[in-house]
Formats: sequence, structure tokens, C-alpha cells
Amino acid sequence: MAKLKTELNQFVCLTEKDYLTLLEDHMTLKALKIAGIENLPMYKSLVSIINDGRIEIHIKPIKQKYR
Repeated sequence: MAKLKTELNQFVCLTEKDYLTLLEDHMTLKALKIAGIENLPMYKSLVSIINDGRIEIHIKPIKQKYR
């Protein structure tokens, strides 16, 4: 299968605010895991929803012209 040259080196650009939010969310999740949230039913249901094959998680951002 052929790939466009633009698809070979793609980077995700984040604003500073989005990057700081991502870091804060990551640190919060790590702290909650250390505290034992993995044993709670709410966390288990979240993981089952994420791992469900019927749920699609899109990692590509939506192009601005379609918003």
C-alpha cells in the first residue's frame, strides 16, 4: 500500500493550554492509580467501555473545515 509523503512524518500540534491540561490529567490519573482507584467499580466500568470493540476512539483530530 502506498503512503503519501505527508503521512510519513505526521506530528500532533497542541496548544500550550492543551499540553498543560494533558500533563495535569496524566499526573492526576497516576495519583489515583497509586491511591487504589483500579479496584473501584467505576474505574473498572471505564476500562471496559474503552476496551469495548464497539466504541471508536479517534486519535486523528477533526479537520477545522468540518467543525
